[in-house]
Amino acid sequence: MNKVAIVVMVVGALITVGGIALIFTGDSFEENIEEGIIYEGADGDISIDQVNPNNESKYYVHLVDVKYAGGGSGGYNEAHGNNTWNLTEADCDKVKSFSLKMGDTEMFYPQCNYIRDDTVDQYIVIGRLCNAVYTDEYGFESHKGEGCRSGTYTWETNGNVIMVYDVEALIGAIFEIIAKGFGSFAACCCGVVVLFVGIVLAFTLQDDDPSKYYQQNNEAGSTTSGAKGWEEQSDYIHREKKEDEVPEKSEMATSESEEKKEEKKRSGEYELPPPPEM
Repeated sequence: MNKVAIVVMVVGALITVGGIALIFTGDSFEENIEEGIIYEGADGDISIDQVNPNNESKYYVHLVDVKYAGGGSGGYNEAHGNNTWNLTEADCDKVKSFSLKMGDTEMFYPQCNYIRDDTVDQYIVIGRLCNAVYTDEYGFESHKGEGCRSGTYTWETNGNVIMVYDVEALIGAIFEIIAKGFGSFAACCCGVVVLFVGIVLAFTLQDDDPSKYYQQNNEAGSTTSGAKGWEEQSDYIHREKKEDEVPEKSEMATSESEEKKEEKKRSGEYELPPPPEM
């Protein structure tokens, strides 16, 4: 098999394996979700980042193992026709007693009505930190509050278990899963294409065989030498024929003198004999 084809197939296989392995590397979606939980407990300390005033807060406060009015725990609410819910009157009174202060400034903003909660789980939303959110019956939100300075603060929840969630961590986890899936798919597709190209090259390219090369050179050499020998032999034969056809000069002279004598005899002219020697 051609070496180039082997290298291409190996590269394609490695890219494909890398794309598959990409899915199983890094933190799972559940682990990223858990990292978003920055606090869960009662009357404990919590560390938060700075949030500017009158902006949407990334910190959602949840009450654990309770239900909204109507018995739901999030998702679609048939009574409202959307994903908003109301706290029960007892839970509303309870959460209004919770406190998380930055000096004299209250950082916890409870919410009792038209709370947007898209997820059905064991947590129900009871408010935000740093800035309040107001949602009307049509689902429009507005934000107002003093914001938060980064630091560590202490909850007062009267022994009720709450959970504070960083929604940016959830969004980051979702984007990470999407990016990981897209990267894995792209790597697998690229690897399969490269592997296919390597297979095609394996069938189309042939290894160079030195013995075939020398054999071809020998055949070409023998053909050339044979042709040269035949040309030399032909030249020799042709030259020999020419020599046979051309008469010698002495023969040509003899034949010319005999022809002249015959002409003189026919014309009556005779050559005088040479005078006798004295």
